[in-house]
Amino acid sequence: MANVRINDSFLAIAERAALAAIVRRLPSFVTPDHLTGVGLLGAVITTAGFVACWWSNWFLVAVVFGLFLNWFGDSLDGTLARYRKIERPHYGYFVDHSADLIAQTLIVVGLGASPFFTVASSLLVLSLYLLMSSYTYLRVVTESIHRLSYGGMGATEFRILVACWALFAGWFGPGITTGRIMSFVALDVVIGALSACTFLIFVFIVRNDLARMQRDELSAEDKKKASAKAPTRDENAHFEMAKQDLAEPAAQ
Repeated sequence: MANVRINDSFLAIAERAALAAIVRRLPSFVTPDHLTGVGLLGAVITTAGFVACWWSNWFLVAVVFGLFLNWFGDSLDGTLARYRKIERPHYGYFVDHSADLIAQTLIVVGLGASPFFTVASSLLVLSLYLLMSSYTYLRVVTESIHRLSYGGMGATEFRILVACWALFAGWFGPGITTGRIMSFVALDVVIGALSACTFLIFVFIVRNDLARMQRDELSAEDKKKASAKAPTRDENAHFEMAKQDLAEPAAQ
């Protein structure tokens, strides 16, 4: 749907190469909708694995596998459609990003329901994710630009971060969610501070983009006014003819 896709995440170049190699090897019966379903299935497995970690940390295997499936399906559905030239711009955009919102909500809420995070922190992370997603979709509508990453972080990096945190927290033990700073959970304080910084950066980005868009629109209006005031070629020719007619009696 967007005319321009921008992905300058840390892993973008390596990821594009990997996706290009995989998409050429997918069986012909696999469709983009199948891959979207695989991505959603991966999110469900991730969430179930997180909850099951209350019984055993061995379910972290399911978490990592689910995150891999989510990456596989989510990253390849659009890639496959473009490779086979079977894009459906409006349907594909709607399905892909609706599935993304559902999948990432499941993953983040699942993390909050695990022994490795808190519900409060997960809701903060989810609110920031939805905030950035909303802004991304606004830019698609207003500027036909689809930015897939911010500050080097995209969906792939986010999945890796979630997996690494879960593995680290599983190794560290329950103390990671029980530590206190005065009467507050230390993890919530850290995530809250990081979220506040991220929100301020978001406001700064919006402010800069608004200023740029306003400059662009004013510049376009000035050019339009200048074009309207400038005489056309026919008008110039008519003006020259009129000058010539006025000059002839004087010459006689």
